[in-house]
Amino acid sequence: MSTVLKFLAFGDSHVPRYFSLVVSSVNSLVGFRPDIVLLAGDIVDRGDVSGFEFVRSFLRSKYGSEVPILSVFGNEEYMDRQSIFRERYRDIIWLDDSCWVSNLSCCKLCVYGSRGSLEKLTPWQSRNASFLKDLYEKRIYLARENLLKLRRECDIVILLMHYSPTYLTLEGEPENIYKFLGHRGYEKIIYETKPDLVIHAHSHNSKKWFAKINSSYVINVSVPAVKSVIAGLIRRFSGEISLEIITSHERKIL
Repeated sequence: MSTVLKFLAFGDSHVPRYFSLVVSSVNSLVGFRPDIVLLAGDIVDRGDVSGFEFVRSFLRSKYGSEVPILSVFGNEEYMDRQSIFRERYRDIIWLDDSCWVSNLSCCKLCVYGSRGSLEKLTPWQSRNASFLKDLYEKRIYLARENLLKLRRECDIVILLMHYSPTYLTLEGEPENIYKFLGHRGYEKIIYETKPDLVIHAHSHNSKKWFAKINSSYVINVSVPAVKSVIAGLIRRFSGEISLEIITSHERKIL
């Protein structure tokens, strides 16, 4: 039996900075209608709750209300404003170390979403939010427990994050800041739990935005890195997964 899931994904739009690029690249995908939209955080800048409306309204105008929009929080969707984002944008499915499971027309789809973790606290975090060190380690454990469960239950499993779960998709960034962009602790989790697709953002300068860990595809969907949103088709046939990626400037089968 063959399963095909169509998705649209991006992060780091930092409205208004890269919003025009989001609009132009989505509009270039003529005839493409996703089953699901995945937002990988930093959709706005500096906790600007009202800025999220630009992205939400645009996506709803393109795809209507029936296409699920899932989002994780990035570091620019400040932690003390998460409840405001949830309250104002109730039609968005907000994932914060949590799961979403749905029987779509194509398959049983499961998405686990998290802001993710950093290997090293930023200077600001060290001064003002040292509790994050323990939280970052806890998130890795939570991801493993949830992904193991979802892998047993679902046709297609997606891990959606803001921070990078690997250094493999950070090439192009200065190596001395890798620890401030993600956490390699997730690599072991991905290898073990085998999500079909892992999506992250946060790395604006990545030159290598695709990697593979075991059988899992990992994609950095940061708009300034890719210069586009990413549309994709996940195909599962006889237990094997293939991935076709479409941007505004290329198309490739991975």
